[in-house]
Amino acid sequence: MSAPSSQNVTETLGEEQAGSPPFDRRRGPRFSLWSGTLVLSALALAGGFLVIHLVLMPSLTRQGAEVRVPEVIGQSEVEAERILASEGLKLSKISEQWSPDVPRGFVITQDPEAGGVVKRGRRISAIVSLGAQGTSVPVLDGVTARQSQLLLEGAGLRVGRVARVYTDEVSKDLVVASDPPGETLVEQGTVVNLLVSLGPRPQSYLLPNLIGLDAAETARGLREEGFAVTVREGGPKQRAGLVAGQEPAPGHRVALRDSIVLYYRP
Repeated sequence: MSAPSSQNVTETLGEEQAGSPPFDRRRGPRFSLWSGTLVLSALALAGGFLVIHLVLMPSLTRQGAEVRVPEVIGQSEVEAERILASEGLKLSKISEQWSPDVPRGFVITQDPEAGGVVKRGRRISAIVSLGAQGTSVPVLDGVTARQSQLLLEGAGLRVGRVARVYTDEVSKDLVVASDPPGETLVEQGTVVNLLVSLGPRPQSYLLPNLIGLDAAETARGLREEGFAVTVREGGPKQRAGLVAGQEPAPGHRVALRDSIVLYYRP
């Protein structure tokens, strides 16, 4: 068998090509691209639908719902925020005020009032207490007790207990210290206790037996020590010029400026 000639092969291929429909190379890729685009668009629309209906719509519905305003007056600022948040509301502190009746940091007033109906997300205005109006304790060290009382009353404070103590550092009847100390910030009406000086502690001595001593010299020595001495005639029999008796008696405790009486026989 002889091999087909190149002309026959060419003619055969030409017949096959003429009998087959022309091949469009772009049809397959164009179909796949449009299909993918449509699928992606459908998925995006479905996702958007789910987001709107499952996330945004419930949120918008909650935002538009109405709730009753709870009572937060008398609550601390932190607790008021928690109570309002449980109802979908927010606390808005608009100012602070002094209040002798409401502790510091607690709500004095609210707007809207408790029981009112508002939409969720609404801000509830509140005024928060600063506590009782503060004042400073005046410095009272070295001031008389009477002057201290006037100074405290002028600052809106009250005098409490007054204790007295012997001291060498502060003169008698002057304030040694106060409680609370001077310049302490306190609420008005606070009680301030005072410590007042009695002056130096008096020294006391045991009076010795002076009988038989020279009366004039003994009296002079006692006066030099700071005692008030009186010399009188009398007492038991004793040699002239000597101490025959004494008041107080020997062994008695005496302090400076106390009075001592010496008796002698002329």
